[in-house]
Amino acid sequence: MPKYIDIHAHTNFKAFEEDRDEVVSRALENDTWVINIGTQYDTSKKAVEMTNEYGEGVYACIGLHPIHTGASYHDQEELGSPDSALATDGKRNEQGFVSRGEIFDKDKYRELAKRGKVVGVGECGLDYYHMDEDSIEKQKVAFIAQIELANELGLPLMLHVRNHSTNKTHNAYFDIYELIKKHSEVRLPNNMEVGLPYYKGVSHFFAGSVEDMKRFVEIGILVSFAGPITYKPKPEICDYEAVIRETPLDMILADTDSPYVAPVPHRGQRNEPSYVKDIVAKIAQIKGLDEEIVAKQIVLNAKRLFKF
Repeated sequence: MPKYIDIHAHTNFKAFEEDRDEVVSRALENDTWVINIGTQYDTSKKAVEMTNEYGEGVYACIGLHPIHTGASYHDQEELGSPDSALATDGKRNEQGFVSRGEIFDKDKYRELAKRGKVVGVGECGLDYYHMDEDSIEKQKVAFIAQIELANELGLPLMLHVRNHSTNKTHNAYFDIYELIKKHSEVRLPNNMEVGLPYYKGVSHFFAGSVEDMKRFVEIGILVSFAGPITYKPKPEICDYEAVIRETPLDMILADTDSPYVAPVPHRGQRNEPSYVKDIVAKIAQIKGLDEEIVAKQIVLNAKRLFKF
């Protein structure tokens, strides 16, 4: 096993088109494994293809991001130029384009899971940033379908959860908790030893409350922290220090969400998987633990969840 694992990166995105191999190789050379995450079918397919281009250390999750279930803005970091063929489904603009959205096709994703080292379903979940009721209902339909696929394949969920910045009438963390409790099944994969605890997934880029974290941990959802934990504290958005102190070490993971939100000291640059070590170091600092102990436990947690 490696020293570090970035459990949520997007080196499959167009942002890495020019130097993708260099970025992935740099991570592997720095003893860091990478899980690339799909956000819709095309980026999921690319993530799977990449698992076949490298040996041990590059894996994929496949799924449909909640913002891609309906009309949504696609940035160039993800899908490239607005002049690309992918833009033909929607309205063009200077930064990217708006698509009509993708309907989750369970059969297509099931087949995709057979083509490479797929270790999870997602990123899927609920995104309440725009608080559009019609969109929320579409997101829930797609999310339930992905829970069902994860049940069928015996794979964990890679969760995307985002609340509105000011409107607190809905809590995406609580709604996801309720949907997973209702629809997730304990179906052990063939390579899992009987008697081991069953983990349903991970909430990447966690930015909820201590209460949200405790509910997730209660049902076997690990929480993963990203670059913002290294920024100047903004407890009105998320009290990361309180959440990290309260989260059991054996339920913590780390992710970069590359190419976004690079941690200090790389803030403002394009993020990449090799920077996950800075996030691990901050977790150790907040918990008052030796960094090497934290790094080893996070790798063990990832191994347990993704069944490497």
